[in-house]
Amino acid sequence: MRKIVISFCILLAALSLKAQTVSGIRIDGGDTPILVYFGGNQMCLPTTTCFVANLKSGYYTVEVYATRSARPGERVWKGRRLYNERIYFDGNSVKEIYVDGRGEIRPGSPGRPGQEGYCPDSQYDRVMSEQLFKRFLSEVKKEPFKDDRMEMIKTALAGSDFTSGQCLELTRLYTFDDDRMEIMKMMYPRIVDKGAFFTVIATLTFSSNRDEMNKFVQSYGRRR
Repeated sequence: MRKIVISFCILLAALSLKAQTVSGIRIDGGDTPILVYFGGNQMCLPTTTCFVANLKSGYYTVEVYATRSARPGERVWKGRRLYNERIYFDGNSVKEIYVDGRGEIRPGSPGRPGQEGYCPDSQYDRVMSEQLFKRFLSEVKKEPFKDDRMEMIKTALAGSDFTSGQCLELTRLYTFDDDRMEIMKMMYPRIVDKGAFFTVIATLTFSSNRDEMNKFVQSYGRRR
């Protein structure tokens, strides 16, 4: 009887481990060997695909460099930087980052013709479609509490990029600059048309807050 109980416990433990899903950030360089850095720390040896698991939720600065096989006596060769973004990871899913070897950066999966939100320009192929955004905006409006709204936006950012116009729509849900600036800072890394972001900043009430957001954008640009 004791053996049966022990065997049953082992079986339950095995099933529990099997049920656990793997989460992390996967960086795909296609045919290009790459080096991946998180916060300046090298995460893998030269490879075409790097998967970083067991990450907590939060923001990570991800850099990807082209590389090649090391020459005799050479430890590692770090070539041209292909990708440099500060991204948000929710801690539960698998986030995909596709990096074209020519330097065409495509955060997220590439999408296919016919899929909702698909756009032939690779810069925009992860942008939430207008139809889907309207539904998303409606759901955000239904949330009565600020923290719940923020969580919904964070979750959407984990899988989609946004335009400056979409960011503006979300900031209009709030009256105070502090709340609007929190959304702007959270969304800016995933804004595809950063050149138009000044239209979002211009809606802030106080010039001091507009100055703060301009400094944030400038600082982000220097980190790239």
